[in-house]
Formats: sequence, C-alpha cells, structure tokens
Amino acid sequence: MEKMLDDFIAKELVLAQGCTEPGAVAFAVAAASEYSQGELQEIIIKLDGFVYKNGMSTGLPGISHYYGNKTAAALGYFAEDALERKLTILADLEDKLDSALAIIDKVKFEVLEDHEPVYVEALIKADNQVKALIEGNHDDLKEIIVDGELKYRADIENNSLENNEFDQKLKAMDIFALIDIVEKEFTEQHLKFLKDGLKLNTNIARAGKDGLGSGVGNKYRQRKTFNEINKIAAMAADGTEARMAGVPSPALASSGSGNQGIFISLVTYHSAQLYFDKSETEIFKATMLAHLVGHYAKIYIGRLSSLCGLFYAAAPGVLAALLYLADKSDKIEYGINNLISDVSGVYCDGAKGSCALKSISAAELALRHFDLIDEDINCHLPSGFINCSLKKTFENLAEISHPAESTVNNTLFKVVEKNRC
Repeated sequence: MEKMLDDFIAKELVLAQGCTEPGAVAFAVAAASEYSQGELQEIIIKLDGFVYKNGMSTGLPGISHYYGNKTAAALGYFAEDALERKLTILADLEDKLDSALAIIDKVKFEVLEDHEPVYVEALIKADNQVKALIEGNHDDLKEIIVDGELKYRADIENNSLENNEFDQKLKAMDIFALIDIVEKEFTEQHLKFLKDGLKLNTNIARAGKDGLGSGVGNKYRQRKTFNEINKIAAMAADGTEARMAGVPSPALASSGSGNQGIFISLVTYHSAQLYFDKSETEIFKATMLAHLVGHYAKIYIGRLSSLCGLFYAAAPGVLAALLYLADKSDKIEYGINNLISDVSGVYCDGAKGSCALKSISAAELALRHFDLIDEDINCHLPSGFINCSLKKTFENLAEISHPAESTVNNTLFKVVEKNRC
C-alpha cells in the first residue's frame, strides 16, 4: 500500500486548462509541432470516439465563438513547451487564434470508433512528417516519431503506474481498504494539495456565478424554494458551466475530468460545512476518499464512457465522503447502490454547457441519498442490475457502458437476468 496516495495524485489529480479532451488533442499536436519543419500541409488526428464526442462542443480557455477539438488542434500547432504544460497547453493562446483559424481547414479527423479511450495520434505533414501519440490517460504522451525515427519515448520503466498497475491494485479492494489508504497515508502535503485545488476550482465557480457561461447556476438561485442544498448544487453548476464556456483558469481534474474534479472539490467541502462540525483535515481526508471512490468507479465504467461520470463516479464519491464523515462507513456500499439504482441510464452525450444541469441533479442526488440513509431506504437487492456487492454493481455498469449486443437493451436484459446476490 506504500505511497498509493502519492501515486494516485501523480496520475489522476492533475491540472487541466479547459476540457481535458480538446486539451489532449492540443497537447498531441503541440508535441508534434515542436519537431515539424517547413510549410504545413496537413494535420491528421486519429482519435477514439469518446475523445471525439466529448470534445465536439466544449469551449476553450479564453476563446470566444470558436470551440471544440478542431480549434484546439489548430491552436495546439502554435503552442510551446508541450511536455511541461501538458493539459494546460491551451492556456494563454488567445493571441494565436487568428493564426489557428488560418490553418483550421488543414486539420482532419479520423475517428476510431471501436478503439479504447484515451487515444489521440497527431500526424503533422510538412517538409517532414511528425507523429505524436497519447494513449491511456489524457496527458500520457507515449512517443514522438519524426520521419520514422523515434525522437521521444515515455520513461515506462521508472513509472510505477504504467500497465494499469495502480488500477488493478485499487480494483481488488473494497471501500474499507480505500478508507484505510486515506487513514494511513494522508499527510500535510496532501492537505495542502487539495486545499490549493479547492481554491482553483472555487475560482472557476466564481467566474460562472459572475456570468461566464450559460447562467444555469444563477437562474437556479431564483427558485422560490431555494435552500442550502440547492445552493451547493448551484455552485457545482457555476463551475461546470464556466469550464465548458472556456474559463481561462486551470481546474484540479479528477480521473481525467475537470468537471468531476470541480464537482468533488466543491460539493464535498461545502456539504461537509453544512452537515458537520469537522476540521479541515477531516474534510479534506474525506475529499481524497471521494476522489478515490470516483476513480474506483471509472476503472469499471471507463475513463471516458457512454455513462455520465457526474452521476456514476463523482456523486458516489461525494456520498462516500459524507458517510465517512458521519462515521457511517459501513453504509457506503449500501448508499451508493441506492444512488445508482435511482439514476440508472444517464448517458454522457459530450462535454458541453448543459453539463451544468447534470451537475445540479448529481449534487442533489448525492445529498438526498445521504439524508435517506437514516431512513433505511433500500432497493431490495438485487434489483435490476444493482447487486448486493458494489463491486458487482460496477461490473454490471461496465457491461452496460460497453454493450456487447446489438442494442443497449439486449445487453441490459442479459445483465439483469444473470444478476444474483
């Protein structure tokens, strides 16, 4: 178990400027462009369908009226210091927009519909040909090849997280083992890291409340019956809508998603303030558990998925954190199973402004199920694809999020048919 939190933070809690999918596209192009020579002929990007879908409609940091993967790729061509900046590569590129628009018609996409995410391969054709490959995580640059010659390869040998080693360890654990990691390994450095992340994500939410975005959070505040739980949900919406609109500020992302990082940071912290009289150390230990539980869910359903990560990863993480703070850790699996049974079938149709609406619903969902635990509400397990075992529930979700049959329904009834406790 040694240093698992350090490994987790290094791999899964990273800074991202704008949505991580166009960020990955821009990062790949930027990495290749540093080796490109001569007049640009074409930029060809091969990417999996999940990255393509999620990056189709989202805003870009500091950019107005232009959005999505194609603009990100064109901007990435003019970015510098790719390996240092990674998913913050799109920061401060507003002055490159005109240059990017001048080459945007040279950007072409090839969607690899059946390829596992995350996969982004950028090929720049000029006087030479340069290929950069990102695979596994959004910021995992694997190699750069120039005219067939390898110029850069990631240092796999010294990376303890390669080959899904960390994920396989985590997947074998239960909730109590995750709690044990937090209890034994959480340090002052981790506390400072999460506090700094909360500040970053609060700044993004403040930008949304101040008018950057669709205004969902502010419109929600106008409800006649607006209460403290609604207030937390509106704050989550503020952060989501600002990020989807292209706020020029970095977010602390969680397991490849800035929206989920913002959600976990804000909803856990402010819910804990509402429900408990706890120290900041206790609250941020719970926040770390929320990130771990969210990642645990995504190991099953996929880093990128056809299912909405706010409902199936971030909200379960927040619920786990609150039950942990309430000294009800024995109710976490029970509570998450109830939560998932409540919203089975919420799809991810890309990163975009309407994700702010999902943020509101997911936040209130997590808080509702925290309140329902005391009422002993249950879904009489097994129920549908919900199992007595949370691990089995996530295994069933994994099958549904990657349908093996001709339709989702055919996969669903077969999963339900064999679901036994």
